[in-house]
Amino acid sequence: MENALNLNQLRYFYEVAKSRNMKRAAVRIGVSQPALSKQVHALEEFLGLRLFFRSSRGMQPTPEGEVVFAHCERVFGHVRDLEEAIEGLRDGSAGRVAIGAVNSIGVHILPLYLRRLRERNPGVQLKLVTARSKQVLQMLREHRVDVGLVAGSPGLDDFVCEEFLSNRLRVVVAPDHPLSKRARREGALPPEVLDREPMVTFDAEAPTRALTESALSNLEVEPLIVAESPDIEVIKRMVEVLVGFAVLPEHCIQRELDARTLLALEIKGFELKRDLCVVYRAGSPPQPAVQSFLELLLRRD
Repeated sequence: MENALNLNQLRYFYEVAKSRNMKRAAVRIGVSQPALSKQVHALEEFLGLRLFFRSSRGMQPTPEGEVVFAHCERVFGHVRDLEEAIEGLRDGSAGRVAIGAVNSIGVHILPLYLRRLRERNPGVQLKLVTARSKQVLQMLREHRVDVGLVAGSPGLDDFVCEEFLSNRLRVVVAPDHPLSKRARREGALPPEVLDREPMVTFDAEAPTRALTESALSNLEVEPLIVAESPDIEVIKRMVEVLVGFAVLPEHCIQRELDARTLLALEIKGFELKRDLCVVYRAGSPPQPAVQSFLELLLRRD
């Protein structure tokens, strides 16, 4: 065929074939019966096929018309699927949300939010990537993720940054650690108990490392760093086997505190919090599915 099929004519044929009645089909489509008849006849001329014959049961598709109708069922079924998908993208009930998060947030906080998002919008597809803060921001710039979850504000003009959680950093030891036994006797301990005390910490690239060192320095405390790791699970395990104490985000250790495999010490004067922030690109509004996630995260729902 030299010319393309006219989808309007196919739609008119399809509605007549479904209703078996020209008048009912015209009402359903919202056109006059003569206009509908004219378009169906034009389709027959274009195809070079007779598509209907009249009978006591109304407009009956010919064998050729049955073949065309079967294909129209699939075509307009896909169109309905497309219309539903577009509507889902518009209202946020469908689509994709790609999230880049630092490991501690991705492992210990994000899963509960993602469960709530899926419960609210089951048509939304989720993608989660864990990486360092700098890598998360780079993925945002390159449009590889829609939002980033990091510790602390990056302070960059090309991003919108909003705090969604303020989390306390705790000094933790194993239950058998000497400081644990002393805390059970005395309660809150003076900061000097940490001076020259073996410590397990994050590696130098982690923002929490610099934040912790600054807080301890303000208390005139200088622990003895004996091990470091970028992986918080490794740090927790080393604390549990008495390698040293650590300073860790409270949301990452709640399970261990509840199970009493770790103990949080109260250190006089040590009050340290870490703001957790959601970051997204400035300049254009987020897509509806992403906006739904932001409203959930920021408790605007």
